[in-house]
Amino acid sequence: MNRKAFSIGVTICICIALSTSILLTACSGSDSKGDSAASKSVTIAQFGHVFLYMPLYVAMRKGYFAKNGLDVKLVSTGGDEKTFTAVSTGNAQFGVADPTFAAIARERGQGGKVVASVVSGTPFWVISYSNKFGYSTNSNVLGGARVATYSAPSTSYAVMKQLLQNNGNAIPATIVQGAFGTLLPMLKADKADLAMEIEPVVSTAIENGAHVVYEPKVGEFAFTGLTVSDAYCKEHPEKIQAAVNALDQAMQYIHNDPVGAAAVAHEEFPECSALVIKVALDRLRASKTVPLSPMLNLEAWTNAINLRREIGDIEGPGSYDDNVDMSFVKKIPAHGH
Repeated sequence: MNRKAFSIGVTICICIALSTSILLTACSGSDSKGDSAASKSVTIAQFGHVFLYMPLYVAMRKGYFAKNGLDVKLVSTGGDEKTFTAVSTGNAQFGVADPTFAAIARERGQGGKVVASVVSGTPFWVISYSNKFGYSTNSNVLGGARVATYSAPSTSYAVMKQLLQNNGNAIPATIVQGAFGTLLPMLKADKADLAMEIEPVVSTAIENGAHVVYEPKVGEFAFTGLTVSDAYCKEHPEKIQAAVNALDQAMQYIHNDPVGAAAVAHEEFPECSALVIKVALDRLRASKTVPLSPMLNLEAWTNAINLRREIGDIEGPGSYDDNVDMSFVKKIPAHGH
């Protein structure tokens, strides 16, 4: 696939339902705004079943979509590009994946809007099983190391490449690329000293003797968003508002009810131990990887677009005004849910 964004893929505790060929069935067969089942039904195409998408699963399991009048069906596409294609062709009404694909698709003549943030920041942690590397807040700790990342052009690779360039003061480290699910085995086999991973893989590794060495944060970053087509944005604002409201309510729940959020996570990812789920969710809350609201600001969008441009996935400006619509987030009812 020629323009792949970061694929949060096959990992120890991430049970991803992927398919290389998936038939998505559009569920909003009527334009009526009445109370029929068809008018309430929407399909959300997600990249895969991913722990970082917890706001989506909380909105499903805690009934926030239903309370906002939506009957949601989730389907997994197996790729960020496939997710936006499902949205742009009308086979799904919403997409959850790398939001920059709205801009990438616009360059190809397919318009779309990012209407909410789902995962914010760069949710990576550099881990190691070796005691040679202690925790540091300085990226120089990576010096001399072999650092495993997901293969280029993933966001994982691009973020590490940018970190090692260090604004012109290059850090002497080597990036070792690996397929999804292979980074921890690479550490065990001494093919890498460090690995840049996501949750819950990080907490799983820590449970088995690893430790965090560095947190590669690059400021605000649009990592995962809720996207719609331009046409759907114009024709169904009430459904978009309902979906955005539900995600906001789910985010509030995750931040305000850790025990309840852990229960949902256990239902979604029973492979993970209770301790891993607790620690992983604590880390996602503390880092604001689960955002406090679905707001996607200009800085986060610009940083993500610049990174995509750096690795060649986009050539044009990918402007915020053309590709992001935060009007629905601004209309979210006051909290108290």
